[in-house]
Amino acid sequence: MIRMRWMLFVAAIVLSSCSKVPERNFEFNYKVSLQANSGQNMKVWIPIPQSNEIQNISKLTIDTDIPYSIKTEEQHGNTYLYAELKEGLAQATDINIHFNVIRKQRGAAKFGELDANQYLKANRLVPVGGRFDSIAKAKQFSPENMKAVYDFVLNEMYYGKPKAQSSKDHYYASLPTTIKKGISKDSVVSLYLNTTKIAGEFTFGNGNSNYACDISVGNCTDFHSYFMSLARSMQVPARFHIGFSIPEGKEGKIGGYHCWADYYQNKTWFPVDISEADKAPEKAEFYFGNLDVNRVEMTQGRDLILEGYSKGPVNFFVYPIVECEGQAAAYTKAFSFKEI
Repeated sequence: MIRMRWMLFVAAIVLSSCSKVPERNFEFNYKVSLQANSGQNMKVWIPIPQSNEIQNISKLTIDTDIPYSIKTEEQHGNTYLYAELKEGLAQATDINIHFNVIRKQRGAAKFGELDANQYLKANRLVPVGGRFDSIAKAKQFSPENMKAVYDFVLNEMYYGKPKAQSSKDHYYASLPTTIKKGISKDSVVSLYLNTTKIAGEFTFGNGNSNYACDISVGNCTDFHSYFMSLARSMQVPARFHIGFSIPEGKEGKIGGYHCWADYYQNKTWFPVDISEADKAPEKAEFYFGNLDVNRVEMTQGRDLILEGYSKGPVNFFVYPIVECEGQAAAYTKAFSFKEI
């Protein structure tokens, strides 16, 4: 098999040399290792980041043995690698995606000719109206004071992903015994274990607004879905963004994804990162209307339609999706960075 190495020159946003906005410049490597599966139809989808008003993506290379194409998801404009191997893989292989990032500290920003109205609609796990309309009215929220909505979600939610009723589980140990009336940290773990058995979505990490409202424990997807349901119920457009947090230091591994949101008023998008504010309360004021430089965005939006994917809209898209004969297939992934 001929080894292919394609260089993709991503259109870069020119960053003003006179700007004093903090920024960070780093290399990012996204590695996916596929298992041999000869004779079975294999499909692979991997998000590809883009430049925008906040980040500059350059020197993007994709190094792999397998043939692929770059696709664009229509609703939100996200780009992704798509490969279909009808005869499968005779031997294990890697896909290495490498790119440079200049990421600016973000405040309020305008994003081209983006249609904000599409971000008023409900998503499959981000409903609009109903209980969220009732909450907004009961709390007397108004579009003129989105800080109140931000503070409400921050105060209602606990950051946590407890998977065992054990003090050795960091998230379990850090939660209060009683989360809210009728919800204990033990019941959060029980719910997780039961939901996982049936491959359900009513647990943390799915960006399920109803779960966040009922249980009040979750990760960044849950915090920001809750905020989006409330904002959209108030007729304030709100978007979902997902990528990776970049650790301090010169280089290293990256454990997993991170997500945030922004809302639209007066032809401007204002960012929020409520889960980071929960983890670092001293930065709570900053994360209402600002984002730090220690991140890269891979995609935005929910319920993405990907070419060749038959299981319906993708909830959110930051990790690879790999299938063999239409069923989820095993793979390994690794992410790392190096300061430039």
